[in-house]
Amino acid sequence: MSGSGEHAPLRVEGLSLLTSRDILLDRLSFAVEPGEVLALSGGAGAGKTLLLRALAGLAPKGVTVLGDIHIQGRRLLVTQDGALDPLRPLGAQFVELLSRQSGLDERTALRRAAEALERFQVPAAARRLALHPHELGEAMRWRAALALAMAAEPALLLADAPAAALDPTQRVRLLSDLAAWTREAGTALLLAGRPQPDPIQADPVPSGLADRRLILAQGRLEEPEEEPTPAPSPVEPAPSGPPILSVRDLRVAFPLGRGWRGEERWLTVVDGLSIELAEGETLALLGETGSGKSVLARAILRLVPPVGGRVSWLGTDLAAAPPEAMRRARRDLQILFPDPLAAFDPLMTIGAQLAETLESLHPSRSAADRAARLAEALEEVGLPVAVLDLHPGALLPAEAARAGLARALLPEPRLLVCDEPAAALDGAERADFLALLQAIRRRRRLALLYATQDAAEGLRIARRALVLLLGRIVESADSAVLAAGARHPYSRALIAAAGLVPPALHGDPPSPLRPPTGCVLRLRCPLAHDGCAQVPPTLDPVAPGHRVACHVRDGGTAP
Repeated sequence: MSGSGEHAPLRVEGLSLLTSRDILLDRLSFAVEPGEVLALSGGAGAGKTLLLRALAGLAPKGVTVLGDIHIQGRRLLVTQDGALDPLRPLGAQFVELLSRQSGLDERTALRRAAEALERFQVPAAARRLALHPHELGEAMRWRAALALAMAAEPALLLADAPAAALDPTQRVRLLSDLAAWTREAGTALLLAGRPQPDPIQADPVPSGLADRRLILAQGRLEEPEEEPTPAPSPVEPAPSGPPILSVRDLRVAFPLGRGWRGEERWLTVVDGLSIELAEGETLALLGETGSGKSVLARAILRLVPPVGGRVSWLGTDLAAAPPEAMRRARRDLQILFPDPLAAFDPLMTIGAQLAETLESLHPSRSAADRAARLAEALEEVGLPVAVLDLHPGALLPAEAARAGLARALLPEPRLLVCDEPAAALDGAERADFLALLQAIRRRRRLALLYATQDAAEGLRIARRALVLLLGRIVESADSAVLAAGARHPYSRALIAAAGLVPPALHGDPPSPLRPPTGCVLRLRCPLAHDGCAQVPPTLDPVAPGHRVACHVRDGGTAP
């Protein structure tokens, strides 16, 4: 492998990890140079965490370590959960680590702690040192964990999928700041993560996150091959028929009880959204956690009760539909969830659950007809008939995703609502599942509503896209238009993060319980001015089929 200097902070030669029965890692050799960022990717179960623990001297009990690990200088491991001591304030944790590792006195250690937090864009850093980890948001806690590690000035930093649960715009910026600091400090950084949609899987040149990349597969290291850019979906003509789904001024809110003055308090998740979908049309809902896309998808199917607005399917108002009309609509409207295993009953076989779905929505079919239909559904999604006899716990993530798709296709729907349907899949498995989904959609001419955080994925799959922020649409256009020239700063940030370019947004997303006045993005937006705090921007047309809700949409260039 490249990067094998004798004075590298980390040099691994012929490293193998074995149990009494299995070879877990097989003869790995690589090195990480000072100031180099080496990205280590691989699917779930590839052994990334095991390798980092072995490099940190924390190999699990019962695992034999063979080969040579040469480490020059101090090493630190940041685990997947970024664990901090929940019982002590941040300042005490910085002081303990820095006094032990660097011999600093308390005053100097606290000063270095504040400087480290500032490097990760933590506002009022000195005051944050008095807080306990549970008093910090998830993004702030990760900034503190990485600042604690870097403040100790390690020669080697081992980071195991750091901040994987953060939204894309926050995670890409955090990893970019970490990479920049390690290069400046001369720290060797080994950054492990899953292939997709993890940022470290992408080409390191445009993103600047990694200088070099290795792939761990079947216990061995591989140099990455040149990955072709995913081919865009075939350009489909705009639908000409009337909409089959029409959503008007939909509002979803949840009661929070009464405030101290006795007033009712509500959490508004979807705030007056209107969309239309024609036969066979594809629409992406893009947005991060809290944008409202998942709740919108469920409210359309009446899985979440709206408090206002109208959802019409083929002219029928689903909110007011009687049970029999709703049963007929259920045949046409199906959903794929982020965790397909959680959507199955663990105590029933896959076959029993698929048969139950078919029987409830098509009770007139004979038993023989239902059995044939189950076999056809599994064949369509690429699963053997033997899967029918398995319980959900026996399925691999990719098999579970396909079984969920088979169940959704059984009633022969006309609209498929997808809420991050490939969230549990990695790399090639994810790409294969999405290719299968698109092929089935085109063959059946299904209408598709696809909700995702990954802007690049959503824009590839759907002909048209909506960008959601705190329950409102901030931009709406054809996918090709958005990919080439998004006008809203939030849309640009999502697209930048999908391409692993640090977005221009700073800070954390606002709380939906207390959104800012005016534009809800203004506290993070580099283009915001005083007028953005006055009134919320309206969704106005800027070109045919292209609408934007932004006070500075015509003058900004920040990603």
